[in-house]
Amino acid sequence: MDNQKHATAGIIVIGDEILNGQTLDTNSNFLSKRLFSRGVRVHKVSVIPDNLDVIAKEVREFSSKFTYVLTSGGIGPTHDDITAEGIAKAFNEKVCPHPKLMELVTKFFGEVAIDSPQMKLAHVPSSAELTFGVDPVTGKRAPYPVVSVRNVYMFPGIPHLLESNFSKLEHLFESPDVHFYTREVYITDDEMSVATRLAEVNKKFKDKVVIGSYPKLDNSYYQVKATLQSEEEEPVEEAYRHLLSLLPPEVIVKYEPCPAEHAASRVYELAEQCPLVKHAITVIEDCLNRYKLSEMCISFNGGKDCTMLLHLIYAALQKLYPDRTESLQLLYIRCDLPFPEVELFIHESADRYGFHLVCLPGRIKESLSLLKQQEPEMKAIAMGTRRTDPHAGRHL
Repeated sequence: MDNQKHATAGIIVIGDEILNGQTLDTNSNFLSKRLFSRGVRVHKVSVIPDNLDVIAKEVREFSSKFTYVLTSGGIGPTHDDITAEGIAKAFNEKVCPHPKLMELVTKFFGEVAIDSPQMKLAHVPSSAELTFGVDPVTGKRAPYPVVSVRNVYMFPGIPHLLESNFSKLEHLFESPDVHFYTREVYITDDEMSVATRLAEVNKKFKDKVVIGSYPKLDNSYYQVKATLQSEEEEPVEEAYRHLLSLLPPEVIVKYEPCPAEHAASRVYELAEQCPLVKHAITVIEDCLNRYKLSEMCISFNGGKDCTMLLHLIYAALQKLYPDRTESLQLLYIRCDLPFPEVELFIHESADRYGFHLVCLPGRIKESLSLLKQQEPEMKAIAMGTRRTDPHAGRHL
């Protein structure tokens, strides 16, 4: 294990489907960002095949070099899910059924044979430990644990399962005495145009600040994201101010990469400057004070009007009920032939804001009637529209 001052991590992504291009790996990106936010530097990401010897060799090497090792993939019920066997081989252990995991498998699938695909989920290295995470919003314990052996933690390969599991126990991965300070500058000029200025900042602050430049050719708002990172706050701020002084003001964009994270502060700040936003927030607060979250939902079809409303309501919830455990519902009224990209955005938005998505077919009136039948306690539906939309009242 790594004995340096700072906690380090290695990520091992396991799966032939990643290497042959059938599946896009997003797990290493998610884990790297979350670990970095907790003061843990990811030193290496490895993508390897479903091969027992390769898994064992990589796990053994990573475990000896890094504070934490996180694996992704290969823990399912099929013949090519061999991560547990690979980790066991790395530490000269046997794979055997864990009593608690057998109990959970039986509870979920019913009585099954010890050699069944379902019971394979209960077979782990002999020294394996189980950690049940806790939902940070609801406080509920996760129904299924994350399995670890020494400093190696096994996560599923399915992105939403990995993200959910990690969020419930990310407190296990930290470097308490380390904090990374970061500043980001979003620039409308291309990378070639700002390269000289970035080089000047790097030359002046390279001993204390790491300067990064990342072009983004398909973004509607900026072309380059410049990052400044350090374990000390003041050098980052100095480098940030110096970079801003070198750039023409018109090429700097006020861009919010994670709008949900700072929704309350940003929206309420905007409300003080814009009467229309302030009026909208007043109406939303009145609604939230009048109804329980179980008595209302947001109509959401992925359009810009309802997306704006979604963000405003989320900001109000952050402001009024920061410690809430109850989730608000999003009502998606699904047409016969929806665009896949729209549906993906709808599901991503529900996950991003932590809302529960309810999908109903049909037209607006019919769907609202069906919702009322299914949930009699429902009293209010928030629907977003522009005051200039000539079709706003057609279906209501």
